[in-house]
Amino acid sequence: MSKKSAKIAVTYFTTIIASLAVVGGVSWFMLGPYLMGETPKTPDVPLQTTAPAPAAVNTSEYVPSIEDAQTVLGIYDAGDRSSAVTFVLFRFLPSETKLMVVPLRSDILSREGTATIYDLYRSGGAQFVCRTIEGIIGYPVNKYVCLTDSSFQSFSDMCGSVTFDIPYNLIYESDNFNDNTVIKAGEQILDSRTLRKVLIYPNYTGGEEYRSTVVGELVVAMMNNGSKGVFSTSLESVYDELANSDALMDISRYDFLDIQPAIEYTLAHNSAPAQLVLPSGTQTDAGCVLDESFLEALPRYFE
Repeated sequence: MSKKSAKIAVTYFTTIIASLAVVGGVSWFMLGPYLMGETPKTPDVPLQTTAPAPAAVNTSEYVPSIEDAQTVLGIYDAGDRSSAVTFVLFRFLPSETKLMVVPLRSDILSREGTATIYDLYRSGGAQFVCRTIEGIIGYPVNKYVCLTDSSFQSFSDMCGSVTFDIPYNLIYESDNFNDNTVIKAGEQILDSRTLRKVLIYPNYTGGEEYRSTVVGELVVAMMNNGSKGVFSTSLESVYDELANSDALMDISRYDFLDIQPAIEYTLAHNSAPAQLVLPSGTQTDAGCVLDESFLEALPRYFE
């Protein structure tokens, strides 16, 4: 064999030996743990932690029931004559998101027929007339609010002006300058002072029956105005304003806080909760006797 051939053979043999060494090393690295009975190690991977589930959100809402219903007698005492005193019965039904407004004529007779609610108010006060009205309608009157000129004006200003169609020119001259009235017929925007005069106007052609209808319509407008405005935005301030005024009422702050959720629920679900319920009655020489048909229909509005 020539020297050149011997050199090529050595080179070829050396290349084969090196290749076998490389392949063997790699194979041993990969298969060695299995051949030796060891468990191969897995590379360290950072653990993935699961974020804690968010706290459950309580979506349940306060829902009032019929047990939350309240009846309140509202009285506006603007003077000594019977037509200057306004009686309105409010039946609050938060489960129905309603406020039933029942204007009461001042000449309505007690169940015994011996005296009018105006006379009984003058002789016994607000609480006494509440008990009398309970005897007439068959429902408890839970609370009362008695407004004077000052507290009525404050409450009316909070509710805002109302628009009302005056049926004819209202003209009345009184010894009390504040009662002097000159209001033109037609649609008028009534502020608290003008509203007062319309409420207590003594010379409606339909008498006390018609006046109570006017009272009911205006009070419904006032309450719905307030429901769209100050009652929804500053309910507690309305209570504080009345509580700190010269109004007489037996609604304590505890009473207010107790009923506040029901009022807020009603306002959140109905921007005009006040609805008018007009009583019917028969006029006698002594006064007005509420019709039995009206009294029998009251559960439809009060329950």
